[in-house]
Amino acid sequence: MKLRKDKDILSFIGIGLIAILLGSIVLFFQIDSKAIMVLGGILILAGIMTCIMGLVASTKPKTELIQDERVTRINEKAGCHAGWMIMLSVIILFHANRIWSLGVELEDMYYMVLFVGMISWSLLRWIYNKKGDVK
Repeated sequence: MKLRKDKDILSFIGIGLIAILLGSIVLFFQIDSKAIMVLGGILILAGIMTCIMGLVASTKPKTELIQDERVTRINEKAGCHAGWMIMLSVIILFHANRIWSLGVELEDMYYMVLFVGMISWSLLRWIYNKKGDVK
């Protein structure tokens, strides 16, 4: 397996390594604040994910990473339908909270909507990519 070593790939992997280093520094000094500790963990996780994405992208030829019209249309259609799914989930969650007094806080609703949006967009992209005929 041949890896590309151009400037874009190396800078992307370098950003991931810097994030891992910053997260490690934050965790090494162990500041008492719980939020700072979570920030260190998130920095390390984001750095690892960035390095993995950079390595995966370096195995592919540069022409394969350029989006064509079909991929752009798939992303647009998946984003549109994911937006409607988010709107529907907010409406259902809001009215279920009012009818049955579930006690759903705004923060809980935020995380639920974020989860629904990410999962629905990913699934819709996968479905439209497999389907093939996006109009």
